[in-house]
Amino acid sequence: MDFAQLLQYANVIFREIWQRKFLALTAFGLVSFLVLVVGMFWPAKYETTATIYADNQNILGPLLDKQAKQSKVDDRAKVVREKLYSPRLLTQVAKKLYGAKTEETPTALANYVSTIRANIKVKSVGAGYIAIDYTATNANDAYEGLNAIIDTFIRTSSEEQRAESREAFLFIDNQVKQYKDQLVSAEEKLKQFASKNFDGRDSDVSSSIQRLRSQIEELKISIDEDKITLRSLQEQILDESEFAATTKKVDAYSIRLQELESRLSNLLLTYTEDYPDVITLRYQIADLKRVINEAAYERATDQQIDGEPTQIEEGSEVLLNPLYQELRSRISQVETSMQAKQKRLSVFNDLLANEFERRQRVAERGAEESELVRDYDVTKKIYEDMLERKEKARLSMTLNIEGQGVTYRIQEPPLPPLMPTGLRFIHFVIVGPFVALLSIIGLAVAYVLLDPRIRFPSALQAFDVRVLSVIPHVNTPLTKRLRRSDMVICSLLAVAIFAAYVGVALAFHFGVLL
Repeated sequence: MDFAQLLQYANVIFREIWQRKFLALTAFGLVSFLVLVVGMFWPAKYETTATIYADNQNILGPLLDKQAKQSKVDDRAKVVREKLYSPRLLTQVAKKLYGAKTEETPTALANYVSTIRANIKVKSVGAGYIAIDYTATNANDAYEGLNAIIDTFIRTSSEEQRAESREAFLFIDNQVKQYKDQLVSAEEKLKQFASKNFDGRDSDVSSSIQRLRSQIEELKISIDEDKITLRSLQEQILDESEFAATTKKVDAYSIRLQELESRLSNLLLTYTEDYPDVITLRYQIADLKRVINEAAYERATDQQIDGEPTQIEEGSEVLLNPLYQELRSRISQVETSMQAKQKRLSVFNDLLANEFERRQRVAERGAEESELVRDYDVTKKIYEDMLERKEKARLSMTLNIEGQGVTYRIQEPPLPPLMPTGLRFIHFVIVGPFVALLSIIGLAVAYVLLDPRIRFPSALQAFDVRVLSVIPHVNTPLTKRLRRSDMVICSLLAVAIFAAYVGVALAFHFGVLL
């Protein structure tokens, strides 16, 4: 659409408005007064702002960085917003602002809480600084409301921090006591297990088995050596004669027997009857006596055969072969040693079997001991960790009680608002005539665009009709006089409407109306 066509439409719209000038004036007045009435009843909004600072840095922070857990706030504005919008805090604020009105019905309290929540705005204005805006229909209500909100928020925040720290400390303290009981119980189970288990550890059993095996091998080798020695002695004794000579008195044999008996007496003063050397000496003495009797008997027999008297003379002795006696003594010693070693071997074998049984018992109890030790170690570790956490919780609780945690302080207190915010009555007064004028023009434009009548010669080209000429409107003297009179009347009406408009606005502003 070009500029010429726009001028055509403008002329047509103006002509339509002029033709219905009184209706247009009436619509203008109605719309203006309607906007003015809307402005009269439009609620005024008074907004006041306060700035608080979330401080979690204090002199104790560097000193207790790893000992006490101080409360930290990452998104401070979000935390403050959540706390301010909480029903519990808003309920306290509503009761503080409206008093007994909140106790009439639960619905009334809920409405007050919803109204306060809708009028609160929280935004972050810097590192740790949070701005809280509160809007009300009255300046005093806005000021009192924001003061009540900030006071309640700071008080409840401090109480919540102290309560949370105290509850955390009590919870951890209770857990510490429980884990202490569990640790004592685990220690008691270990003590009972250790008091009932006399088998020792697997390493002890293995070393004992190894030691017994070594001793058994040594005994077996020693027994084999004794067998070889015994066989050799037996072969040597076959080549020797038992008696070398007989005599009535054999000094050498008596001396030998006395020596053996003297040695036996000395040994019995120190050792018991089952001592190997004592047993060996007894065997030697018995063999000597037996050999003496046998020799005496053979000598008597020989004398009887030779025609000598059959009765052995009193005091007669038999002289034994010293080498033969030595061999027999050695054989007796070796046999005694073999018997003692075989006895020890049998004992060692029994001990080895017992050690194997002991190893089986140790293996069976190893799983139980491992489970007890594992439970004890885990419980002890958790208990020590809980003790450390308890100390941190205690320090944190002390910090919050002393006001050394996250504290909110008022950086900029709220001030009573002097002017309402948003749309005010003066805005409606100013905007009313413009809205009315634009409404009339808009209706005229819509009427021209929607009217099916042909108003321009160019519209006939769509119907393939030739336009010969265009006859313009002719203003006669009568038409001019009527137009002037209409303009005067319209001007007077417009002045009257404007005067009434301004009068109503001033009356409302000064409190004459409503």
